Amino acid sequence: MEVLLVEDEKALAAPLADCLREAGHHVTVLHEGPAALAWLSENTCELLVTDVRLPGADGIQVLERARKQDPPAICLVMTGYATVEQAVEAMKCGALSYLQKPFPTEALLGLARQAGELSAMRDEIRRLRAGGGSEGKGLTGGSAQVREVQSRIAAAAASTAAVLISGASGTGKERVARAIHRSSERAEASFVPVACAAIPENLLEGELFGFRKGAFTGADASHEGLLAQAGEGTLFLDDVEDLPLEAQAKLLRVLQEREYTPLGSPRAQPFPAAVGAASKVDLVERVKNESFREDLYYRLNVVPLHIPPLRERAGDIPMLLGEFLARHDPEGRYRIAGDTLRRLGQYEWPGNVRELENSLRRAMALSGRARVLRDEHFFPGGPAGDLRSEGVLPLREIVRRAEAEAIRKAMAATGGRKLKAAELLGISRKVMWQKMKDLGLSGDSD
Repeated sequence: MEVLLVEDEKALAAPLADCLREAGHHVTVLHEGPAALAWLSENTCELLVTDVRLPGADGIQVLERARKQDPPAICLVMTGYATVEQAVEAMKCGALSYLQKPFPTEALLGLARQAGELSAMRDEIRRLRAGGGSEGKGLTGGSAQVREVQSRIAAAAASTAAVLISGASGTGKERVARAIHRSSERAEASFVPVACAAIPENLLEGELFGFRKGAFTGADASHEGLLAQAGEGTLFLDDVEDLPLEAQAKLLRVLQEREYTPLGSPRAQPFPAAVGAASKVDLVERVKNESFREDLYYRLNVVPLHIPPLRERAGDIPMLLGEFLARHDPEGRYRIAGDTLRRLGQYEWPGNVRELENSLRRAMALSGRARVLRDEHFFPGGPAGDLRSEGVLPLREIVRRAEAEAIRKAMAATGGRKLKAAELLGISRKVMWQKMKDLGLSGDSD
């Protein structure tokens, strides 16, 4: 990321800049408020890290200027004079978080990583809302695994060879197949998905090959099969492992001869379509236990393409959430709290990308009046270990939950009157209002 670091203590600024550069960021270091304001008038940064107290202009002014960028910078503030009022003012102005001096460099790097995730999610939202498509990429993300899949998509699209896509449920196998089709010379022709597990065995042959009127009892009219519908496009066999052995034998013949015969027809029809297949299980094991034909496996597995589970590419989660927010929240009403975004990256997502998308939709549905989506919206009622496999929450999250519970109790005890609740908690009304806003709590106005 492009980072602007503003710190008047040069002895502190140098090691902070060094640790950010070692983490891969490009860092500009300034030591005075006016210099930072002048720099921001000519340049932009993705992350601002600024001291609250600066010579000439305070850090809040610099923060406010950085937040006026398009897109606004993500901001962190540092202070050696930590007070509740300063923290509230910084957060009110849009700061992601604050650091109280002295702090370990790991704390800064952790927040910088969080800022990078928020930036990636925001960039994806902006790109999609500006009209950039996501379908042609196959998979969303910037990880090495995604780049490898995208490279295979390009290679498969340039060929007419059969493609076998493997991966667990919810990883996006059909989306990858559609991306191959859209990137190929067959893009203007049909893409015909076949849910192999959903078609009853006694109807499968008629659905695939079609039939002529009178071919069997009940065939009152001719029916065009899925192979014919594919034309010169793509036939995609989803969950191909669920095809019965008899149907596997007939499909193998189609792939070998490139023709098929509708039920009740005296002549064969050409089959020019490209073929893609997907499996959520290891077909090699199915071949070994003789539930899947070895010869069909080799016919389909000309171009193998494996999609990794989401837990192996957790770095792609911010971009995926950006895509889903653009899709399900086109008005831009919601955002995801930084701490929650980090913890979503620590969850293993056994349902993969499909589970991630559904969890976001659930979070929006359960958020009530809150517009900042947090842990409890994604995993309502879940144990603390839901978002962290080791079952330990960060101290900040423990404090945040304790504060939310204390405010709820104070509001209940005072009949929803914020001023009285603030007095009961020993904080100002301003701090009470800001905490309720940050915590996504609602309440009646005094």
